Amino acid sequence: MQSTCKATTRAGRPCGGTARASGFCWFHDPALADQRAAGRRLGGSARSNRSRARRQLMDAAMSPAEIGGLLSMTLTKVIAGQTEPGVGNAAANLGKAIVAVQQAAEIEQRLEALEQALGQTERGGRSA
Repeated sequence: MQSTCKATTRAGRPCGGTARASGFCWFHDPALADQRAAGRRLGGSARSNRSRARRQLMDAAMSPAEIGGLLSMTLTKVIAGQTEPGVGNAAANLGKAIVAVQQAAEIEQRLEALEQALGQTERGGRSA
């Protein structure tokens, strides 16, 4: 027969947890206080949106086509119930932001190339 924890709850009732060798359950064992504190510090960080998104996204920069493929797979997983909708929403928002930054960088490069070509044409036209 398993013994119960010898601690009392905050309400003053005996704890109903299964006792370990120390006579206390995992929640009341003073020797496990550091482990419980570490668990509280970690809290739900492994379940946070950031952590879930990190597990889903690759580390390398992706092209718009790769982002589209990832979002398609994420959508399929959300529909199948394998991924939480919040993860899909976060991935979609991040994907849109990444594509917008990539497009802005491309436009900036093209504009710079046009300005250089225009500057060379103007200089070439003046000296001729």
